[in-house]
Amino acid sequence: MTEIRIVSYNVRYANRNDHHDAWHERRDAVARLVRFHRPDVVAFQEPIAEQRRDLRERLPEYAFVGRGRDSDGDGEGCPIGVRTDRLRIADHGTFWLSETPDSPSADWDATHPRIATWARVRPASDRPDEPRRDDDRGTGDGGRRRSFLVANTHFDHVSGRARRESARLLRRRLPETAGDATEAVPSGEADHPLPLVLVGDLNCTPESVPHQILTARDGDGEADTDDTGGRDGVNRFRDAAAAADLRHGPATSLTDFARLIHGRRIDHVLVSPTVDVEAFATLTDRDDRGRYPSDHLPVLAKVTLPAD
Repeated sequence: MTEIRIVSYNVRYANRNDHHDAWHERRDAVARLVRFHRPDVVAFQEPIAEQRRDLRERLPEYAFVGRGRDSDGDGEGCPIGVRTDRLRIADHGTFWLSETPDSPSADWDATHPRIATWARVRPASDRPDEPRRDDDRGTGDGGRRRSFLVANTHFDHVSGRARRESARLLRRRLPETAGDATEAVPSGEADHPLPLVLVGDLNCTPESVPHQILTARDGDGEADTDDTGGRDGVNRFRDAAAAADLRHGPATSLTDFARLIHGRRIDHVLVSPTVDVEAFATLTDRDDRGRYPSDHLPVLAKVTLPAD
C-alpha cells in the first residue's frame, strides 16, 4: 500500500479590508504550517493570482498546477501542489461547476464562477524496484506504487441549488476522469480505475444534501445501491473524517481568526471506496501572533492507496 498525506486548506482570498489579518500578515504562517506538516499533496482554496505566486515562492519543494476561475485565468483558484521528492503530476485540468463545465461559466444561481481542479499524480520514480524511503511511506507490501487522481474544489457559499448541482456534477465527472486514466497492470489483467481523492471547501456540513449526494445518497436521500466498487462504484465517496481509524482535532473547520466557530465542519476530504483512511485531523496551528492564519482550519488526511 502507498501512504499519502493530503492537506486541504482554504487560505482566504487577499481581502484588503481584513486589516491585521490581511494576506501579507498571514502568508508566511500559511507556508510554515504546510512545511511543518509536510503533506505529500496540498490543495488550497480561494487564493487569487498574487497569493498563488506567494505560495509557490514560499513552498519551493512543491510543484503546483491550477488556474483562476475567470475566463482569463485570473480570479480565485483551487491549486494543487505535490512534493517533488515523492510525486509528480502527469496530467491536470480544470472545469467549471456549471451546465457548461468546459468553459468559464456560472449556473444554478451561484454568486461566482466555481471550479474544480484535478491532477493525475504519479510516484516521482516509477521503477518497481525503488527502495523504500526513510520516511517509511513506500508501498510496504511489495506492490507497485499506484498513481491516483486528486481533485480540489470550492462550492458556492450562497446558493443551495448550486451546491447540490455541483455535487452531482462532480459525482458524474470525476469517476469519468479517473476511469479515462486507467493504469495497465503488469500481469496483463484488466486495467484499474485510478483511486480518487476529492478535497475542498464544500460550504456545507456532513448532514447536508450536497454532502449526502457525494457520499452515496442522491438529492432525495435515497441510498445508492451500487456496491461494486468498480468504475460505477467509484462515485460513492467516503468521508475521510468518518472513515478514519484515528480522528484528531475539533469537529469544526471555521474560525474568525481568533476563535473557532463551532459546528461548521465545511472543509472535507472524500475518497473512493478502495482508498483506506488511517487518520484525519483538523489542524489548529496558530501563528506567532496567536491567531489562526486563515478563517478556515486546514484538514489533513493520511490515506493508503491500493497496490496493483
